[in-house]
Amino acid sequence: MPLIDPDRWQVLEPLLDKALELEPAERGRWLDELSAESPGIAADLSALLSGEGLADRGGFLADRIDVDLAGLEVGAYTIECALGSGGMGSVWLARRTDGRYEGHAAVKFLNLGMLSPTGQARFRQEGSALARLAHPGIARLLDAGVSTGGQPYLVLEYVDGQRIDAFVREHELSRDERVQLFLQVLAAVGHAHANLIVHRDLKPSNILVTGSGSVKLLDFGIAKLLDGEDGTGASLTMDGRHVLTPDFAAPEQARGEPVTTATDVYSLGVLLYILLSGRHPTAEGRRTPTDAVRMLLEVEPGRLGLGDLDTILARALKKPPAERYQTCSALADDRERYLRHEPVSARPDSLSYRARKFLRRNRLGVAAGTLMFAGLLSATSFSLVQMREQRRQRDAAIAAEHRADAQVEFQELLMSEIGDKPITMRELLDRGRAMLENQYSGTPRVLGPLLMQLSNRYEELGDSKASRALLARAETLAIAERDFPGLAEVHCYKAHNYQGEGRFAEAWSALVAADSLLRKTPDSEAEVTCLQNTAMLAQETGNAELGIASMRHAIAIEEKEGRTADATYPDLLGLLASALNAPHHLRESADVFQRAIAALDSGGRGGMISAAIIQHNYARTLVELGQTAEAERIFHHVLLRVASADTSGRLPWQPLVHYAETALYQEHADSALKYFGALLALAVADTNRYWIGRGSFGLARAQLRLGRVPEAKITMATFRKASQGYPHLRHTDDQLPVIEALEGWLALSRADTAAAHASFTEVLRSNHYFEGKLRSQLQPVAVVAAETALALGFTDEAMSLAHDARDAVAVDSLADPWSALVGETTLIEGRVALARGDTAGGRRLLERALVALRSGAGEAHPRSLQATELLQALNGPASSPRR
Repeated sequence: MPLIDPDRWQVLEPLLDKALELEPAERGRWLDELSAESPGIAADLSALLSGEGLADRGGFLADRIDVDLAGLEVGAYTIECALGSGGMGSVWLARRTDGRYEGHAAVKFLNLGMLSPTGQARFRQEGSALARLAHPGIARLLDAGVSTGGQPYLVLEYVDGQRIDAFVREHELSRDERVQLFLQVLAAVGHAHANLIVHRDLKPSNILVTGSGSVKLLDFGIAKLLDGEDGTGASLTMDGRHVLTPDFAAPEQARGEPVTTATDVYSLGVLLYILLSGRHPTAEGRRTPTDAVRMLLEVEPGRLGLGDLDTILARALKKPPAERYQTCSALADDRERYLRHEPVSARPDSLSYRARKFLRRNRLGVAAGTLMFAGLLSATSFSLVQMREQRRQRDAAIAAEHRADAQVEFQELLMSEIGDKPITMRELLDRGRAMLENQYSGTPRVLGPLLMQLSNRYEELGDSKASRALLARAETLAIAERDFPGLAEVHCYKAHNYQGEGRFAEAWSALVAADSLLRKTPDSEAEVTCLQNTAMLAQETGNAELGIASMRHAIAIEEKEGRTADATYPDLLGLLASALNAPHHLRESADVFQRAIAALDSGGRGGMISAAIIQHNYARTLVELGQTAEAERIFHHVLLRVASADTSGRLPWQPLVHYAETALYQEHADSALKYFGALLALAVADTNRYWIGRGSFGLARAQLRLGRVPEAKITMATFRKASQGYPHLRHTDDQLPVIEALEGWLALSRADTAAAHASFTEVLRSNHYFEGKLRSQLQPVAVVAAETALALGFTDEAMSLAHDARDAVAVDSLADPWSALVGETTLIEGRVALARGDTAGGRRLLERALVALRSGAGEAHPRSLQATELLQALNGPASSPRR
């Protein structure tokens, strides 16, 4: 068969996928029906399926015939066996064989028949789309390249799973369990949409479920990038006349109309309909693909008799895109409301409807109340103990209701504006404090917990005095009311205060006192508060496992009690993510941070200070994962957010230093200069020796990077004075601030490479780096020491330093293609290989470095550009580096 025209292939590809999914007998009947309708198309498909005219191993659809690629090397991987094939290419299981680590991956080859300009563009688009996605529910892109035979490939995360529709049948999942599984799909697709990517081909074969019940989305090969190639956002609605799967296409795709996020919502509606009913919403009984398209446009989905789920499905499957849910989060919100037996947004509100949902949601409480009422009518007497217990339960219920009302009112106040001028967070807190005292002074069981929460907000703004005063007031109220759970909470909040002041022994004592009270009078809310503060203290004092266990326990309590919609739940997720922030937990940490941020956004709390704190901590995790470009963006957003909360101009230390350090790494030295300068000014005003040291250490490096040598020398003198006799300055988690390192960078500024190398090597030697000490804090010095060694011609030393620096930041197997920190060390290794005359080895290292640098630091980062230029020099002036 001759090479197929790209336009013809767009028609044939989805039909070929459909044919390959059918059993041989069923496929024959299907082709006969298609032949009666479209004989030309049926003939082409028959030829493809029979193998007529197929080329040899290098030809069109070679993956569809019995060709064994086992043993073929592609990049760092060796093919083991076939996994499957589709219209666009074949997928093979491969093993990592470059010796760096063990692991399997899925390698996807593009059919050589697709190597028209259109086919190549689609393949590059798949890689580009996947490279922008980092979500636990989406199969990751690990690498990309071209085989020795000239065939493009992608290396993807290998997913050992089962089609979602087969999984729910085989495991006989209940209706709610199927909805819960579907929510995982929504979260993954929502992440893609947030990155301006529409999948366009969501169907069961592209959604696998692992043995642990986790969903993984595959095949973004026909994803449409919503921001357009020029990055202007001009293509926010894209041409929809390309490949589609008729059974899961949206009406606008069939009509060739623009594709938007609502297109994926329709496909998701079809998927949920099938998962719940086992049948298709519109194409039941179809005979040909044309029948499926006609029914898609004309047939309205039948109701399943599932109440709110029918209402949700009806909205998701609306023919006009504008009438559907516009985002996955809106669809997910209604799904979650359904699971909580709350009113869904897709249904018009009515009193009777809301009443039914209230009865369903509170069926145990309502049933208990009904039985109590019946008992009162029939019983002749109650014991005094029973009466007291009923009164206690009634009072507790009333107090909980009042507390909830107060929380809502308080949150509304905090999110409001006075007149036309926004007020600061401190002013809002002061107003809220006065409002609580005035309105709830007569109900101390309501006022006390709210004052404790308010104390945390003041603590976040750095006002420990106001925080302690509020806790003292709450403690007085709890003692007067004999509210032992409330008193336990006060002890736990005090523990948090003690921790902030470095009084760790007193913090542990307060937590022990709280535990004693809760053993006598258990209370789940108070227990969660204390577990929260236990986790923070454990993390601060180096007991990470206790912190992780405490947070998992607290989250389990909240989920068991159904308290996932309040403000506490995302805070707990944020704390768990922070506790997981260790090398062997970093990716889980990032995933949990994303869950916390999503929970805050969905609850309308994305503008709160607590959200900024969680985002800041998430960015720190991204730095450790080598995702420095994204981390810099989030740090900057956090700084703007906290600045708007306090017009005094005072910014917290941690966001300042972490943004400035990341900006400096990203070679945005002017931004680093600005914020290191702000940090130093604040530290001088507070006479804080630690932050004077950190600020001057960073400011001097930024000044040297910008060529401001005289200013840098003055700043170095400030650092030298601050660091003398103050050992606490060395207690950092990112950089080791020492004068010898600054002297090395100063020597580099005057092109004295030998003196610079001597200074950097002395920093490493004197701080026992070569004995395995301070590997993380000294890694940046090791990198620049490797570069100076290479410049001096010490290739063995340079390779050793670069390799050690790489090991310090290679947190797991995914760091190789995703981490800028790994990429910069691999770049040095590649340069060393070239200096030794190993051109082939150097090229391989440079290609890997470029993938990691582009993924982590961005294409415009100077190191990315350096790797690109080196590869262009190796490949010739007309060549460009492979991506």
